[in-house]
Amino acid sequence: MWRRFAAGARGLMRARSGGVADRIGHALTWASVSCVAAAAGLLWLLGDVWWPATILLFGPRWVLLLPLAVVAAWAALRDPPLLMVVAVGLVIGVGPLVGGRVPWRSLLPSGGGDALRVATFNAEGGGSVEPLGILLDEWDADVVLFQECRGRLREQIRELERLGFPLHVHTESSLCITSRHPITSVRRMERDAFEAAGGSGLVQTYTIDWGGRAIALTNLHLETQRAGLELFRAGRVTEAIPRLREKSALRAVELRAARRWVDSLDVPRIVAGDFNTPPESRLFREEWRDWTNTFDARGLGMGGTRLNGWILARIDHVLVDDQWRVTEAHVGRDVGSDHLPVVATVRLR
Repeated sequence: MWRRFAAGARGLMRARSGGVADRIGHALTWASVSCVAAAAGLLWLLGDVWWPATILLFGPRWVLLLPLAVVAAWAALRDPPLLMVVAVGLVIGVGPLVGGRVPWRSLLPSGGGDALRVATFNAEGGGSVEPLGILLDEWDADVVLFQECRGRLREQIRELERLGFPLHVHTESSLCITSRHPITSVRRMERDAFEAAGGSGLVQTYTIDWGGRAIALTNLHLETQRAGLELFRAGRVTEAIPRLREKSALRAVELRAARRWVDSLDVPRIVAGDFNTPPESRLFREEWRDWTNTFDARGLGMGGTRLNGWILARIDHVLVDDQWRVTEAHVGRDVGSDHLPVVATVRLR
């Protein structure tokens, strides 16, 4: 059996015939798969660490899958056994490279216990966002954490409070929360040093009285890589490279500070918001690898949350510590911001 397997593998390394077309097609097939595998390795090893990998991290990675479609059509017509090689490339491309998720954990029992539904949404200032009442009804979340919560959206939140709706709200800086459960305390991480360095570092924790149990929900908005990416897109590469390095360094410090901040809490913890960092980032994984990303656990598809033309980065997350089980997670529809909401349902273990 092993001899037959080895013979078959050796056969995949050779073109179907000595013809020029077959040799070129065979070489292009292996080159396309190798390119996808190399890009995935670069992304996971050096994303947010080395600037070319950072460009890939925030860029349209799905473009690298297009050659696979071409060589798959050629292999189906001229060399069907090579489709196995293309299939391996597609698995690597759709999974580790592009970030596709399949909610296989949904097949497992989720267990009992009360469910808590959490949503996070960067409202882009709230000027063009749909009315708050519609959004709260649609998301049906116990707690909604907003970033870039200003202007009209903030006024709607305060109006709900004034009208006596059964919601507990808090608005400070550009972070807001609406909660069906009482907010017993609010603490904000010191951020003067981040602001002085040109960063964001917005981290705020709300302690919630959830049926007699205290839980901590942390709302955050970290520094963006946008300035460096826009310089690179404009062709100003010599200016873009130091800016990309600077912004990655700032987010590395902010991610570490946010993690230390939540580690000081001694109740069940949830962290949500605009991390401005895809989950494949090495910086992100170094700080949050032992937490569960709710979309990774129960989401379906790529889960992109930042609307930017044909680039759709997944930079908004809901994370939970090991005291929670994730039962459902999805990315919501476009409601007028440049971000999409993320909604997740979790249960205490």
